[in-house]
Amino acid sequence: MSVAINLASPGLANRIKTYLSCLSQFDEVRTLKDADTYIFSNVELCSEHEFNNCPHFDNWRLHLSDSDLEHRKEYKYIDLLYDKTPKYFIDKYLKVIDQLKINNDILEYVENFSKDWENTIGLHIRSWYCDRKNWHSNSLFENAIDSLNSNSKIFLCGDNKDVIDYFLEKYGNRVVIHDQEKYSHPHLAESGHNNDIQTNVDAFIDLLLLSKCDIIVGTYASTFSEVAWWFSGCNAKVIIPEPHNVPLEFKEKIFAKL
Repeated sequence: MSVAINLASPGLANRIKTYLSCLSQFDEVRTLKDADTYIFSNVELCSEHEFNNCPHFDNWRLHLSDSDLEHRKEYKYIDLLYDKTPKYFIDKYLKVIDQLKINNDILEYVENFSKDWENTIGLHIRSWYCDRKNWHSNSLFENAIDSLNSNSKIFLCGDNKDVIDYFLEKYGNRVVIHDQEKYSHPHLAESGHNNDIQTNVDAFIDLLLLSKCDIIVGTYASTFSEVAWWFSGCNAKVIIPEPHNVPLEFKEKIFAKL
């Protein structure tokens, strides 16, 4: 039995992408995060022996094997491409996603929460706490929402309490949220930059609920929006408002052409 160790950076979605990359190459994957052993019933904590003897992975990009490379089209990588993702890779990674066994309590909660949803818009707003915070503008997301059906419910999730409160006030009873503590501090944000189990589980519930939406309005270059799309079975329509001030060198790095 082959085993890999997930050393991925703190963000929940980055960790999930690393799990998928590991499971595309190895039989099992281990973690250093207690929260992830609750979220995924087939992910166990890494032992000292495994840490010292098994390969380590920490990469937000989905793994491409040598045999995968011929299936690429316009882009060098398959990350953040959404409907531009070649079908070969969608088929491959949807099978890998099935290998992650989500805690039944989480699945039941999400199914009950979303059981009456119809034509729901998922809105994920990452306002960032790094240099990318300069990209954030509430109006980007308002313009996207206002271009869609005004009768549709909006499932809202994000990493900043102030931003969430703004959209709750603006769209009123159209907005549905998964109730949890929200903060305006980077080390308490939903993206998983802490080791609190409840915070990480709440973030994952948000991600799964986002995946239940017919349309996802997501954040530019956010793997949280991306992983929600993967968990939708790649079926959700995705709208990613692009900030006007994203540097060209960033775009060329993230969306590298062949």
